[in-house]
Formats: sequence, structure tokens, C-alpha cells
Amino acid sequence: MARPRGKQLTVIQQAIGLQQRFPEERRPLVKAGILIWSVTLQPTPMSVHYKVGIRYVHRRRPNVTVLTPTLETRPHEPLPHVYPGNELCLYYGNEFDGSKHFIATTIVPWASEWLYFYEHWISTGQWLGSEAPHPPGLEKG
Repeated sequence: MARPRGKQLTVIQQAIGLQQRFPEERRPLVKAGILIWSVTLQPTPMSVHYKVGIRYVHRRRPNVTVLTPTLETRPHEPLPHVYPGNELCLYYGNEFDGSKHFIATTIVPWASEWLYFYEHWISTGQWLGSEAPHPPGLEKG
């Protein structure tokens, strides 16, 4: 997935990158400059299969949510590392730029890693991933 030098990635190029990297998944839908796609991720061979939805608008942060199964929480603990609406918090604010970085090689692997950390957190109560401090409900990333 080579990017032309000096050019910004378009939503169409992002869709092509996803299709090339994940040919077994349904093709991304691109309409009115918005990319909508879902992928099945299994962070480990012992993990369940998660259907993850990605909605991307050029030059905006991708919206990444787990569509199925419903994410659980631990007793008396909110789901960690999510935005309102259980949108996954995958990276620090400047680590992804959709005009430079392919979603297929950044966001999708980061979502799988987030699911791995989630499964560990459900079992142990400890989040293994790196994190930036932020109060619940505060706009992150």
C-alpha cells in the first residue's frame, strides 16, 4: 500500500487499502466522502470473534465501535478507554492522521490490540495498554 509522495490519502484510497488488506471482508462503502466498513477481529486464537465497525470522514478521527458481541464491564467499573457511546480510544491524539496513515495498517491492528487488552481487563481488572490520563467522558485522542 504505497502512498504517492506528497499527496494526501483520500477516503477512496483508504477504502482500497482496506479492501486489499482484508479481501475476505465485505467491501467498504464510500458515500458522500464517508467510509463505512466492518471487520471481524479475533485478537487471539482463544478469543471470540468481534465484529468491529469503522466510520471515517476525511481529516477526522475514525469512529471505531464493537458491533457484536456487546462489550461487558466489570462490577462497579465503567468500560475503560472508550469515548461516549463506547467508541474505542485507540491512540494518542497525533498518532493517526488519515491523510497520511492507512486505516488498514493502523486503526484495524490497534482495534485488535484494544480487544486483547479488553479481554485481559475483563479477566483481571488490569488494563495492559499504554494510556494517557483523562477523566471519564472527556474528549480523548
